[in-house]
Amino acid sequence: MPKVLQVSEAHGWSGGTAQLLALSEGLRRKGWDVLIACRPGSGLETHAREMNFATFPVALREDYDVISAWRLASLIRRQEIDVVHAHHNRSHCVCLLAKFALNAAGQAPVLVVSRRVSFPPGRNPFSRWKYRSRLIDRIVAVADAVKDVLTGFGVPPERVSVIRSGVDAQRFSPRPCAPEFRQSLGLPEGKAVIGKIANASPWKGQNVLLEAASILIRKGRPAHFLFAGRDTDAEWLKSEVARLGLQDKVSLLGFRTDVPAILACLTLSVNAAIRGEGLSGALRESLAMSVPVLASDVAGNRELLGDDGARFLFAPGNARALAERLEWALDHIPEARAAAQAWRQRALPGFTLENTVQETDALYRGLMERTAATP
Repeated sequence: MPKVLQVSEAHGWSGGTAQLLALSEGLRRKGWDVLIACRPGSGLETHAREMNFATFPVALREDYDVISAWRLASLIRRQEIDVVHAHHNRSHCVCLLAKFALNAAGQAPVLVVSRRVSFPPGRNPFSRWKYRSRLIDRIVAVADAVKDVLTGFGVPPERVSVIRSGVDAQRFSPRPCAPEFRQSLGLPEGKAVIGKIANASPWKGQNVLLEAASILIRKGRPAHFLFAGRDTDAEWLKSEVARLGLQDKVSLLGFRTDVPAILACLTLSVNAAIRGEGLSGALRESLAMSVPVLASDVAGNRELLGDDGARFLFAPGNARALAERLEWALDHIPEARAAAQAWRQRALPGFTLENTVQETDALYRGLMERTAATP
């Protein structure tokens, strides 16, 4: 049975860590022995143990954490790991250091690195080594737009594979909003509910949607705004809501595990990322449930929506542009809903979790075969 070690320094729960565990579960069904190296006490460690994965605590304190690299190298050698897959930025560096040490001893595993964001890498010598090193067997980009950034940085195109993060099509399937659930969220009747599902961060654009909400409310639009995700109930967002006078127009839900039920209650789902978005999980999940979407015109958002999706895009960071698109969408809800339903029929088969697992499994095995054939 081949062994893969999944590595992430993520401490809180996020779309990336959820994808890591979903991929791991799918790989386990395909005959892989999956081990997970992560920070002790992290959300990933907790959820991985609940799913009966073997976990190994590694601090992963900084990009060039030599002690963590040494611990990983010892674990890889002891467990006879075939493939190491680094899922986030810091683990990328530390796994590269671990492979450097193992390579010198002739015990190097296949190294795969995921790139989920479209931020350009730094231009310093360390970044050049980090992304262009021949010790990396393959970089997995979650979107063509992310691959374009990497190849523009000088990574050879043949060393970047695009494997799109998938959606659990059963969990995120169309359904009506349960009235009692809507009431539990405190959502008003008779108003459109506009939501953003994302962990709070300045580059995720929560403040842009709040500014757009203020514009719509001043125009007398009957709408309510909902934010869910880690730290969306933080003081800085509460202060922004108060500054704009939107206290009774906005729900700040914080971290939630019932995202499908929340999405079912939305009239519109918004991705307002200012930059860096790779392939938005919330957009994929919304569309899989046939929930209409609006998205900033960054990186993978245009790619995800396809050729017919331009009317649902707006200029990133521009609250007035978002407000204009929101007004248009609210006036054309049947059209927006039909577009989301058409996406589900046309595009969802290419964005399923099963596809992600199958393509990753094939990549791992192909790289193992190539490595075994190399003298």
